[in-house]
Amino acid sequence: MPGRHSAPGASSTVNRVSLRYLAVLGAALLVIVGGVFAAQRVLAFAGCESTGDVTVSADPALVPVLNSVVSATSPEDLGCARLMIVADDADVTSAAVARGDGPSLWIPDSSESIGKVAASTGQLVDIASRSIAASPVVIAARTGELPFFDSWLTALQLPTLRLGNPLSNSVSRAPVQAALAEASGKPGGVDAVSTALVPIAQAMAGQAPGDSAARLADVADDGGVAVASEQQVVSWAGAPMAATAPNTGAGVLDFPIAVTAPVGPTRDAAKAAGVALADVMRSNAARTILSDNGFRFPDLAPLDEGRGVGDVIALVPTDRGVVESALRRFSVLALPTRGIVLEDVSGSMGDAVGGDTRIGLTVKASATGVGLFPDNASLGLWAFSIGLGGGSQDWRELVPLRTLNEVADGSTGRQALTNAIGTLPALVGGGTGLYDTTLAAWRRIKEGYDPTAYNSVIVLTDGGDDDQNGIDLDTLLQTLKSEQDPAKPVSIVTIGITDDADAGTLQQISAATGGTSFVARNPAEIPNVFVTASKSRNGG
Repeated sequence: MPGRHSAPGASSTVNRVSLRYLAVLGAALLVIVGGVFAAQRVLAFAGCESTGDVTVSADPALVPVLNSVVSATSPEDLGCARLMIVADDADVTSAAVARGDGPSLWIPDSSESIGKVAASTGQLVDIASRSIAASPVVIAARTGELPFFDSWLTALQLPTLRLGNPLSNSVSRAPVQAALAEASGKPGGVDAVSTALVPIAQAMAGQAPGDSAARLADVADDGGVAVASEQQVVSWAGAPMAATAPNTGAGVLDFPIAVTAPVGPTRDAAKAAGVALADVMRSNAARTILSDNGFRFPDLAPLDEGRGVGDVIALVPTDRGVVESALRRFSVLALPTRGIVLEDVSGSMGDAVGGDTRIGLTVKASATGVGLFPDNASLGLWAFSIGLGGGSQDWRELVPLRTLNEVADGSTGRQALTNAIGTLPALVGGGTGLYDTTLAAWRRIKEGYDPTAYNSVIVLTDGGDDDQNGIDLDTLLQTLKSEQDPAKPVSIVTIGITDDADAGTLQQISAATGGTSFVARNPAEIPNVFVTASKSRNGG
């Protein structure tokens, strides 16, 4: 019947025509809507009645980019604002924001800086843009001298690594976070990262490590490797540098825009300016300026002309608690040591073991342990056995508490300790006056407590207390707990020499102060146990 049949292909032709029509109509609507939006924006910004000043504190590396972009942009396109850009490190600006006298906008190199301020003040920080630039953190070395490493854990173990301080610097923190991201889900992975951080933290104890530029300068002069951002390496004006990152990825600096003006009209204007600036930073012109200055766009597209490390995956830890725990431990490890080492010289320390004596092996281990501490550590040395100090005193001070590089009587503190350790075998004899000696040393450290140091007592003994005229264990433990000041903690680290040591008692003594306890069950373990104990610290 007419009208009930169509010519072959007619239906598909109609569909194609309809689709084409819809596509044209859609495009027209987009043009119209886009035109209306553009017109509204022009009307909104054209003929600004006034332009208010908006202060912008930015990471110093990004300031040249911002100045170039802002100088080429009209106030209308910046939300009717005149941006006053100043260069400040994140710690300076974060302190100002916490005090309530910060800038209107803040562009640190990492979103973490904003999170830390929010956590410390208890206030939410408004974000105008999550990222306007990016730069992966890499390992840099002189051209031709880059070492091989397959992970950030391996990189942290490089003997010539210049890391900086991950507690205060985003670039230095990125390798730690990247290593922890790699370790996620791997048995023992987090512990391996924490172990790798121990020598790094203790090597920088009490020191003020330089920034990335200083680290790159050191590498240029002396070799080795340094942690830096890709942008810093490609912009390096000195001798040519090479950079690399493992195939696993890298930590990335993300340069967000935070609104830090006080609540009210000023904040509203600042946010409008921040959103407008982020919009401008997405333009092709801004992208070119970013690239010329060694920055990537937020999408992490590689730099052109073979610069930088090429394609890279952003490594982000899934568990922030693991990162915070690792950094807390690092903060404790990075404090310089202030402590007294107590050496047991009771008669049993002269017993033969493995071709030597207990005291002989302990002397060797102690000498090695002293060599591990940096020059700014403050250490004293006491020997103890019943009545050694005369009368009822069980301890004798061999070296007073002083820094290892302090010179007195013609020798440094380190030399004095090493010399005194060598005299210990001649003092062997008598019983073990452990409890009185431990409490006296703990109180001595507590009396002169140094808030800028890790305050502790290290005890080496091969037995339990057998001083009938001294305090008992319960009295010692109760006294330690009652006199401990949480604001001024002093830890006791105990080391048992062979199985004859009363491991349970030593563990209780350490636990009463939040310290740790170790036992060297055979002669071969004594040096390693002493080294481990020397590095042992509580704090997460």
